[in-house]
Amino acid sequence: MQDKDKNIKQQKNKTYNIIKLESTCSTNNFAKKLLKTCKQAEYTCIVAEKQTAGRGQRGNIWKSEKGKNLLFSIIFYPNFIPINRQFYISKFISIAVVEVLNNIIGTFKIKWTNDIYFGNKKIGGILIENSLSGNKINSTIVGIGLNINQKKFPDTLPNPISLSQITSTDFEIYNLLNSLINKIVEKYEYLKTKKIDKLDKEYHKYLYGINENLLFEDKKGIFEGRILKTNKLGQLIIKTKSGKIKEYNFKEVKFKSLLDAK
Repeated sequence: MQDKDKNIKQQKNKTYNIIKLESTCSTNNFAKKLLKTCKQAEYTCIVAEKQTAGRGQRGNIWKSEKGKNLLFSIIFYPNFIPINRQFYISKFISIAVVEVLNNIIGTFKIKWTNDIYFGNKKIGGILIENSLSGNKINSTIVGIGLNINQKKFPDTLPNPISLSQITSTDFEIYNLLNSLINKIVEKYEYLKTKKIDKLDKEYHKYLYGINENLLFEDKKGIFEGRILKTNKLGQLIIKTKSGKIKEYNFKEVKFKSLLDAK
């Protein structure tokens, strides 16, 4: 592989391989290059101490201090999921992350679609990239970034927080990684065994702002409403103050402000 990744180390576990990198442009990009060489074992995990071009949702850059946070990607082959149900990948991943964090402290939430929040502060994000073959999902790369031990963040980031800031404790990065992978694999089995209703229930349990009065913005402007749920397609269902039910796809609506919810 032609890449600038440094000090590649690989270890095997009972259910997955872990590839440890000192530095890479993006763990998702590294996973893509791996898949171009040959099919990898499912649950193969690429973790880096530093990303030089980490990516988040909406084309945002994910900035992280070297060695302080969890930056990793996992490979899946969810070809049993219909394309129009691919949002369930986002659901099971975000549920797994929240449950691991909630076992440590507090009440972490999932901000639709899959940002991870503590109160009104963002601790992590998830980037999912699917490779399609016809009407099936051929492979999926799930990239996860979590702020763990970082204490200071660039002023350009609006509302970051780390696990260490919340708990006043530093954490062993790879112990957390192991817990996360185990929980992710556990939730993935829900998909394989078609426990869709259970995933829906858990996702809504952790959904930020559900059944609360919040301010939103869509192409028509700012409005007040309440999140009711997400549907099978992953659309966000909002009931406006006037009683109208609206369905939104990703990027069609956003929280106007996390601080001016009423």
